[in-house]
Amino acid sequence: MTRITLAHAVVGSIATLTALAGCLRRDVAAQDPTTKSSFATVVPQPAIDKVDLLLMVDNSSSMADKQRILADAVPDLLRGLVQPKCVDKTTRVATGKLADPLKATAEQCAAGSEPAFTPITDMHIGIISSSLGGMGSNSCKATEAGRHNDDHGRLVARGKDGKDLAQAGDLHFLAWYPDVEQNADKSRHPDPPVPATKSLDTLGASFRELVTGIGQDGCGFEAQLESVYRFLVQPDPWTQIALVDGHATYGAPGEVDGDLLKQRAAFLRPDSLVAVVVLSDEDDSSVDPLAFQGTAWRFEQGNVVSKQCPDCMLLPRATAACAEHPNAKECTSCVFAATDPSCAANGGVYSPEQDPINVRFHAMKRRFGVDPQFPVTRYVDGFTKTKVPSRAAEHVNGTYVGRTDCTNPLFAARLPSQPNEELCRLPRGARTKDLVYFAVIGGVPNQLLPAGTKDPVDWTKILGKDPSTYDETGIDPHMIASTDPRPGLPPPTAADDADPISGREWTTGGTDLQFACTFPLFEVGPDGRSAPAAHPCLKDDSTCDCNGAHTPPLCAKSDARSQVRGKAYPARRELQVARDLGDHGIAASLCPKQLSAPDADDYGYRPAVRAITDRLEGSLVASCVPHPLTRDPGDGKVPCLVLATLATPGPDTICKSLGLETPGAEVLVAFRDRVAADEGEGSRAFPVCEVPQTVVAPGASCRGEDTNLGFCYAENIPGASCPRSLVFTKATAKLQDARFTLQCIQVGEQP
Repeated sequence: MTRITLAHAVVGSIATLTALAGCLRRDVAAQDPTTKSSFATVVPQPAIDKVDLLLMVDNSSSMADKQRILADAVPDLLRGLVQPKCVDKTTRVATGKLADPLKATAEQCAAGSEPAFTPITDMHIGIISSSLGGMGSNSCKATEAGRHNDDHGRLVARGKDGKDLAQAGDLHFLAWYPDVEQNADKSRHPDPPVPATKSLDTLGASFRELVTGIGQDGCGFEAQLESVYRFLVQPDPWTQIALVDGHATYGAPGEVDGDLLKQRAAFLRPDSLVAVVVLSDEDDSSVDPLAFQGTAWRFEQGNVVSKQCPDCMLLPRATAACAEHPNAKECTSCVFAATDPSCAANGGVYSPEQDPINVRFHAMKRRFGVDPQFPVTRYVDGFTKTKVPSRAAEHVNGTYVGRTDCTNPLFAARLPSQPNEELCRLPRGARTKDLVYFAVIGGVPNQLLPAGTKDPVDWTKILGKDPSTYDETGIDPHMIASTDPRPGLPPPTAADDADPISGREWTTGGTDLQFACTFPLFEVGPDGRSAPAAHPCLKDDSTCDCNGAHTPPLCAKSDARSQVRGKAYPARRELQVARDLGDHGIAASLCPKQLSAPDADDYGYRPAVRAITDRLEGSLVASCVPHPLTRDPGDGKVPCLVLATLATPGPDTICKSLGLETPGAEVLVAFRDRVAADEGEGSRAFPVCEVPQTVVAPGASCRGEDTNLGFCYAENIPGASCPRSLVFTKATAKLQDARFTLQCIQVGEQP
């Protein structure tokens, strides 16, 4: 039978389809209803068989220890996706065994059991760094010998020997693609554009080498969020930040990073689950170079003017109101309020001693009166919105406005690989935001995170009442970014272990920040045992925190130049993105609970990886429905409808060849009007079919049905993560490229 690929599938209400909502969450969450008891949502494809995993690994100094710990967790991360738990076919209870993805489908688990979800046998794995250069400033020059200050947001595949990892090919990513039944259909699974990795051992070893090979010789202005945005989202990525009469530009419209486009087009499939994992020990610290009429690049400029640096400059101070009320209209830069009392000192600028470049990006509104960074909403929108701004639409008069004029590459059906191709008006693809996850392994204490991977996070303790207005009410003191000792924590004179989270506060001299958390360093010996480790700090070693001049709670008591603990600073901006993404944002601590027992469940980043894989597993199984639905007493169906829009233009009569029906005229017109309003008139050319509903008894599921297309409302399925689910039959996997939206009309009040 000819396999027809679907671009869209939408579930709508029979009576009120015109109110179809655009929510793209995996869980079927309540939306603005057309009646008091209606709700709608978009849900993903019935069977995800591809994963594109992107890691952003900080490559600034002092990251080597964290990279090694992450490398140790790589097998757990892969196992969670490639080898799902085997569950009893009837009870859905885990059997304690893992599925073997290299065996035939019927043999992956023992008789009477099956994988909790189809093992992923088609996965791309790529790594980018946090280094985007100096954004037009004189810092982090790409030409600096022996350093990787600017990786351009491109995939990197640096191996342990300094050479690019051969297994990652010319495009610099790994492709897990074994010779198995699931990959036999080349129309849906073309051979990867890099060498296919067919062995789990080879995949694990190559992945580990990518993580540790990223290094710690990158730019100290970490652009964690912008690097991810640039690779996945920016429609027309710039090649360099150019200065024209002191004002930054992205360059001419035709100056587009072709190497990045080529990598993105090969790495990112239109129908995959996308998981982004950020590993960093510092907060996002990069400017929007075009802000303030293109002068924000100055915040990354050196400030010690000399013969060696004649273009270094001093930065303006903030007005007096900023110290206590950074959100007040009176809080601004001394550039705009020269008569303010605070602006009289030192000509309204900071001296180099008052503005150490190492800590420039903390409390910027309080200290400078302005915040030169991109807004956090840029990145949240990048993970969730179908349209994003081109470079030309980002700013108006030096202010970031983010006018959305281009299809988001993350949600496009086809991606350009060359700068001379269409970059903006791309066709919409099958992926919806429910298939995009963002995880942060960063500076937040384990003690502030819930014990269970599905328990709610108390974001007030982590970020304060409202970080967008600088309201830190309720924040835990460990999450305050400060050069001075923070109230409520042991002072610098306390013992190094006085605080179980960060050790103690310390005298930074204004050149460093207090820590969110610290952890003892360990190393695993040839015998597999873990023992405490010490990092001797040699002269001019910028990767070591114990230089003998300061006394952070990281150094050996007997040797001030020997580092025995690692650290992380509050990762406030990355965590804001995770918070704003709701169930699709995941927060984990960079400070491991323990490193002394490598086989334990809480070793290293194993808990963080488990939280990530547990969350991703939810998108590979079923969609949770938030409200009980009332079945029709006659036929047992719930009041919901499934529509599917095929990928190839043609008549609606093609539905018959799929064993589907064409929806009624009134429903079809209303549906197409709604889609056209969002995607354009061209969307009307695609056939729309109705997918039937299958009725099952409470406790049963239609998932095992491999003959007929359909969906069912399942209640109290044994082993399920929620009491009510939207489940699709196995046969519906041929709708692989679908977008699903569920809208139901519920009779009576919802609980």
